[in-house]
Parts: sequence; C-alpha cells; structure tokens
Amino acid sequence: MSDDQTPPASAIERRQRLLDIMREDGGTWDWRRARETYLPRPDPRTVRRDLQLLCKAQHIFRAENGEYQAVG
Repeated sequence: MSDDQTPPASAIERRQRLLDIMREDGGTWDWRRARETYLPRPDPRTVRRDLQLLCKAQHIFRAENGEYQAVG
C-alpha cells in the first residue's frame, strides 16, 4: 500500500489492508491490535466483524487463545 494514511474507500479495501498488515507483521492479533491499523479508528464492533469475516473466508484462523493469525 503506497499511502497508509489514506482511509480505504470500502469495507472490502479495509479488510484487505488489515489482512495485508497481518500477513506482513505476523503473530497473533486481537481486535485491539487490529484496530491500531485502521485510520480513522472505527468502533470495536467493526474491527471484530472484519476479523470474523476474514476468518469465515479462511484468510485467517482463530488460534487457541482466541486471537487470530493469518493463513500462510
């Protein structure tokens, strides 16, 4: 992503940006860590929903501790 300060134009772009960052940075992610990647900072429900949708699409998985990790 060339300009990380530009908010995504759609929910699809927002989730793709989150997925890209999760893959790049690695590790486990909870909604608080994920929320730090959003500008402007959305309601926590939006972040949780994005994580759930990425999980449902099998781009990320839910780890034993309840946090998420990117697939491959």
